Amino acid sequence: MWKTHKEAWISQSSCEAEVKARDECVKNIQMFRHVLTDLSHAPSTPTLISNDNRGAVEWSNSFSTKGMHHLNIHKNAVREAQQLQEVSISQISGTCNSADIFTKKF
Repeated sequence: MWKTHKEAWISQSSCEAEVKARDECVKNIQMFRHVLTDLSHAPSTPTLISNDNRGAVEWSNSFSTKGMHHLNIHKNAVREAQQLQEVSISQISGTCNSADIFTKKF
């Protein structure tokens, strides 16, 4: 699933932008998982989400990072989905991230 849109508020850091994007990703994953459950094909394992921003990964694993405490109120879908074992967040090296193929020079 892919989309582009203008943000309602400006992110103060790349970490905050990653958290916001992953929050939207998790909401879409939850929707697809619910559709599959309704079709009697419920996923048995959490959906893996890889992220190359260490601060965003630590934030989603309930480790508060300095300067990100203001975001905790707004973007909790990621943490809740992890507690419900719907998603799993992991760190991936920026050089191994296939999503960056069109955005970064290697």
